[in-house]
Amino acid sequence: MQNPTLWQQLPANGRLFIRFWGGCLAATTALALVLQGMGPPHLIVGGDDIDLVAENGSKAEVSGAHLVNIPPPQASLLEKSTGPGGFPLPRRGAHGALPRQVYAAPSVDVPPGSPMVALLVDGVGQSEDLTKDAIAALPGQVSLAVSPYVADPDAIMEAARQHQHELLLSLPMQGDAGKGADGSKDAQADSEGPKALGVMLSAQQNMDNLNWSLSHLAGYVGVTNAFDGQNGGGFPNSSGFRSILATLDQRGLLYLNATPDIHIDNSNAVGTADVSINTDEDIVNIDIQLLKLQQLARQNGRAIGVLGPLRPVALACLRAWLPHLKDVGITLVPVSQLILPPDPASLPAPASNGQMRVNLSNPMANMGGRR
Repeated sequence: MQNPTLWQQLPANGRLFIRFWGGCLAATTALALVLQGMGPPHLIVGGDDIDLVAENGSKAEVSGAHLVNIPPPQASLLEKSTGPGGFPLPRRGAHGALPRQVYAAPSVDVPPGSPMVALLVDGVGQSEDLTKDAIAALPGQVSLAVSPYVADPDAIMEAARQHQHELLLSLPMQGDAGKGADGSKDAQADSEGPKALGVMLSAQQNMDNLNWSLSHLAGYVGVTNAFDGQNGGGFPNSSGFRSILATLDQRGLLYLNATPDIHIDNSNAVGTADVSINTDEDIVNIDIQLLKLQQLARQNGRAIGVLGPLRPVALACLRAWLPHLKDVGITLVPVSQLILPPDPASLPAPASNGQMRVNLSNPMANMGGRR
């Protein structure tokens, strides 16, 4: 009679124990052999550009360790005390830091010879659902303008930053008929609210109203007179507006004049729209004005359009028109890229022989600060 083997002599639970831990050991050994064959993980050399996917699903470019996302309001670019609108007033920071540069949307690389178009959409915040759709649907190169009267500016600003939109403050201004002969406000003035600037107000009243508007939100690149489809009549071109422009520049903000027919003689970060598109008109007229903006960009190498107030039909037009720009060789850029002068760090350095190197990769870039 054959004697039972040692394995057969083990109780059933003992054999189960050996099978379990033997299987674990075999799996661990196999995994170790696979990892050894794969070698160490690949390291990214510092200084290379990489793409990261942000929490909201959009890509954010990284150069070294510096994200190019638009930052939230910076304490160094705000006054210490709270302004009359609830936020501290903007100011210039240390070492030449300016709100119009820090809060600007990432600049776009423009192919050589490509015309540029910048677009500002006014009226953001009037409709919560439409605002959410516009911020999410429009490309980040489209700049947005927000009224100081919006109920929840923080939420709008944060959503816009997450989608790479730079923001401007829509400055309410009374039209030429801001007050009647008896000093009372008319219906047009009422539409611009109680803090509107205007030719009928004193210099101190205008400055007080300006400070109220500037301190109603934080983290914007500048100011525009585009407000609910209006532009303040002749006030932006009046002598009383010069002190407003000086204050904006002192605070490091840019100014976009939304009235194409009015030229503002100021070289400190001031631009003028080439086309103003009234979205209360029908879809045919909106498309005609967008085509005009496209043609001006081809003729002049650059063009700025202001569209507002935000309406569903306007958003539908933009969603159809904006992808077409690339097909016709026009580059969409943020408004700040066509108003602000180029960063000195990006300009070519002088050659060693004393001659100036000329950068031919983007001949239109140096036109950004000119109007």
